[in-house]
Amino acid sequence: MMWRRWFVVGITAVAAFWLYIDRVCFSTLADPIRIDLHLSEGARNRALGMFFLTYALFQVPVGMLADQYGARRVLAMAIAAWSLVTFATGLIEGIWGLITVRLLLGVTEAGAYPAAAGLIKAWAQPQQRGRFSAFVALGGRLGGALAPWLTVTTAAALTGLTFGPWANPSEVPWRGVFFVYGLCGLFVALLFWLIVRDRPPCPEGQNGTSSPPAMSLRPLFHQFALCFRSSNMLCFSLMQFGVNLGWGFLITLMPTYLNDQFDVPLEQRGKMQSAALFIGCCGMFAGGLLTDGCRRWLGARWGRRAPLLIALSGCAVALACVPLLPNAWAAVVVLGLMAFLVDLHNPVLWAFAQDVGGKNVGAALGFGNMWGNLGAALSPILLGSVRQSFDWNAAFLVGAGAFVVAAIAAMQLDATKPLQPSPSGVDQN
Repeated sequence: MMWRRWFVVGITAVAAFWLYIDRVCFSTLADPIRIDLHLSEGARNRALGMFFLTYALFQVPVGMLADQYGARRVLAMAIAAWSLVTFATGLIEGIWGLITVRLLLGVTEAGAYPAAAGLIKAWAQPQQRGRFSAFVALGGRLGGALAPWLTVTTAAALTGLTFGPWANPSEVPWRGVFFVYGLCGLFVALLFWLIVRDRPPCPEGQNGTSSPPAMSLRPLFHQFALCFRSSNMLCFSLMQFGVNLGWGFLITLMPTYLNDQFDVPLEQRGKMQSAALFIGCCGMFAGGLLTDGCRRWLGARWGRRAPLLIALSGCAVALACVPLLPNAWAAVVVLGLMAFLVDLHNPVLWAFAQDVGGKNVGAALGFGNMWGNLGAALSPILLGSVRQSFDWNAAFLVGAGAFVVAAIAAMQLDATKPLQPSPSGVDQN
């Protein structure tokens, strides 16, 4: 049975990998897109943020759908939908088309991680949740780390080919890149649907699926109310808002920063962004083991708090140090350290939501992710505005302050307080 658990988790990690490929590639191609569509820098930054707006707002609704209808149905449909949106990105002609596909990408990707959290809870024992969550989240981070390098490599391979009647003054075939990624994503959706089931098979030989319940908006309002009434969930949300406001720089503005501050060419920017994100992936390996170990050694409450406090305090220090660095590669290393610490804390988020969520794991993680991604939506707009009004140094200090707020919120979390206490008093974990 253990090999089957890891197999299902592995396929879910592949889905997370493609989630981040389609998400991060846009920032790598943002400058050529801006040139070809004749956009201002502010319009480009707003388009970068639009994805996170709908990605945030649809976390709980789609997480609820996964809780009601099963992760297999919701995730397979989501992968297919965001792949079609990615393909459609290659067809846009102006700012409104760009904003539309960015908003739709946020909607279609919103439920991926809340649904995956519920899937992991079904397939993992409580003491395995950190490792399984880390493995799925690692798939996403590897996708994000590979996306800049893979994107510039794919663009180079497609150079010279014509994709439609559109003018291409940047001479970068970004439309073709989106076409390729969209088609690959549809294949991943089919693979996920054929292999994954919602839960391990029952002894009687059932396949772990069931008929979907009747659709109702009442559970959605109920779950929102539960989250808003919980001080635990409000602190969880504030923490994620601060984290994503600071971390969002890596996947939105980092290529622009390298170009502005150090005059790094496009190909090298992709490699540097990938390098920083790859360093972060190493944190994901350790994060799952760390959170499971801390829970055993320190108990449920401090076992979740301690790694969060250490990681987020380190992120604040790392981001504040970037203005002091002498060259681009030094900045990449320190930003990579920040990414490492963010990824180190990521499995703790999933485990915390699984600890307190009970039957509402998708909604619990989705609620925190909603506020976290509102922070990510604000990140390129706020940091970009601070940079334009002052300089990049001030933008990094604002990001560091966001991590300080996140660390303070993390100190208030209590994994022993369930979102909805069981009427029978039985632990739902």
